[in-house]
Amino acid sequence: MIADTPGTRELSPAEALEAALDWWREAGVEDEYSDEAIKWLAEPEEKHAVASPTPKKPPEEPKQTPIERAFEGSAAAAHIGGPVEAYPQTLENFRQWWMSAETLSPLGPERRLPPRGVAGAKLMILVPEPLETDTEQLLSGAPGRSLSAILAAMGIGEHEAYLASALPAPLSLPDWSDLAVHGLADITRHHVTLAAPHRVLVFGRSLAPLFGVPVERAREPAVVKAGEKTLPLMLAPELAELARSAPRRRNFWNRWLDWTA
Repeated sequence: MIADTPGTRELSPAEALEAALDWWREAGVEDEYSDEAIKWLAEPEEKHAVASPTPKKPPEEPKQTPIERAFEGSAAAAHIGGPVEAYPQTLENFRQWWMSAETLSPLGPERRLPPRGVAGAKLMILVPEPLETDTEQLLSGAPGRSLSAILAAMGIGEHEAYLASALPAPLSLPDWSDLAVHGLADITRHHVTLAAPHRVLVFGRSLAPLFGVPVERAREPAVVKAGEKTLPLMLAPELAELARSAPRRRNFWNRWLDWTA
């Protein structure tokens, strides 16, 4: 049996809207939604907006070079060893100054080792700095024993050689170019002048800046101005490098023979 369907009647616009809202309420939707974002907070008026001041950067402190950090708190940061006019004028006084002057090393006199030999030696040998194995005197450890063998092969007695270091005490990661500019080049040339050797052999090509030799020319024969004299200068690998490399030892001897021919 089919019930009679009531006749359709026309709804007014207000009734249609109310019916649509009732339908959405039955579906659980009671708020209005929109795909567009709505700003619920009013924008502050321009005249009330106050920009916070840009913070000022603190003034940058001047950067220190590695040598200035190493010698921090001493006059050596300006010039190692002080003014050239104050350098000792005799080899004996230079040795005393080398062991005691505060401006020569930030470590104090405890780790220093003096040069050894006499003025007018056949050969002045210069190494970068005392080594950890040098406990009694400069070049008294294993590299020193290698040097003794080298001198014997050269036909030079140890009493005919003057042994010195560019620094009186070890310095962590020395920057030789920076050290040269801060006075070590002047000290080294003054040391050579007082020692007055016939020739200068440097074990450590990194010391080239102390003699004004460009690094790219460190393998070539050079000279050092020592007072009124100009002395032959040879830059070689460090003693430890020669000890562990047969090709370097062979190349060193070939260069030595050419240099002394």
